[in-house]
Amino acid sequence: MNSVRLYAFQGALLALCLSQAAAPAHAGTAFERRVDAAPAPHLAVKPGPKAVTVHYAHLKDDYRDSPGIRSNLADLKQKVAFCMDANRRLGRPVRPPAEFPDQILRVNEFEYSAPNRRITYSVAYIARMADDCSLIETEERNAVLSSVKGECDIDLVRKTARGVCDARAHADAVAPPRAPGRAQMDKTMAALAADPRMAEQMAVLRKLAGPPAAAGPTRSIAGHACETVQSMGGIHGCVSKAGSFVPTVGVEGVTLQRTVGKESSTAVEARFDMKADPAIFAPYLNGGYTITAEGT
Repeated sequence: MNSVRLYAFQGALLALCLSQAAAPAHAGTAFERRVDAAPAPHLAVKPGPKAVTVHYAHLKDDYRDSPGIRSNLADLKQKVAFCMDANRRLGRPVRPPAEFPDQILRVNEFEYSAPNRRITYSVAYIARMADDCSLIETEERNAVLSSVKGECDIDLVRKTARGVCDARAHADAVAPPRAPGRAQMDKTMAALAADPRMAEQMAVLRKLAGPPAAAGPTRSIAGHACETVQSMGGIHGCVSKAGSFVPTVGVEGVTLQRTVGKESSTAVEARFDMKADPAIFAPYLNGGYTITAEGT
């Protein structure tokens, strides 16, 4: 970049900084604030006479503390400055944003768990730059219904549903059995080790498995106790088994904190044994949806 272009770019960057200086810290954009304040889906569906008992958790992203997300926001601001410089030189429209978001990505998750099925709604805010240097802000709303029958992927904006999206919204699915506890596992392993026919195989298994894993420490999140767990693929978190039942679809329990790689989400509200209308599991049956069966 020659000195003239560098000066122009620095001027554009300075102009952006000055335009942001008067804005309150962490104000974000109006669109961003609206999406981030999205109400929980069950608030729009009052429990009827056939209400079901569910466990509910609302998780919000912790991306403000993410170096990657912060870096992406800095990159967006730099791209806008480059765009302003280039478009002015080329005679193209220049419409820089009056304000930038706090985060270029925000995600709220609303999870409802029954003994035999689970649905997770997600509301996401995404920001990127347009050709005229302005800000393009979008909102995505999706849901995933899951059980032993499979999954139904629902786009709440485009009103499409794909997968196992039946007329009963998995209400007739069988609840997966709970995993055996440590005591039961130790008892089973001891019985197998006592069998001479299994001695060699058990010795190999013990060597591969290593020492038994200790229970994770207990934390308190959103006013509820949860136990830290770690699974394969770099995913770990804190799971609660409070309430009158323990959901067994996917994760055994209710996730109050989840970390995938370097990004995490934490519950800001959780309610156990909450009454909800069964319609909370079936947004795609509310009319106007295009439903595509699995495998078609």
